Amino acid sequence: MQKFTTIKVGYTTGVYGCSNEYFTTIILNGDEEQAISHHGMYGSEDRINGALKAKGYKEFYITSYFGKMTKKDVCKWVVSETEALEKIKEL
Repeated sequence: MQKFTTIKVGYTTGVYGCSNEYFTTIILNGDEEQAISHHGMYGSEDRINGALKAKGYKEFYITSYFGKMTKKDVCKWVVSETEALEKIKEL
């Protein structure tokens, strides 16, 4: 079975408010498991989820707490929304 969930893990702020939102998407494909940590704005998680749904994945929900992130909280393994969509195309 193909399933996924996207968890909002935090956000960063700039001079004018929110500057990015950070997510982790967990993807299950049979016995395969994959996680993509990504960032984006203005419905980024909906676009990521839509790309997975278009590939036949079913969404499941997990609750999560999140909060403000500083630059030192953001790891190099967090990719942009565009890079996350590219990884999904490769599935």
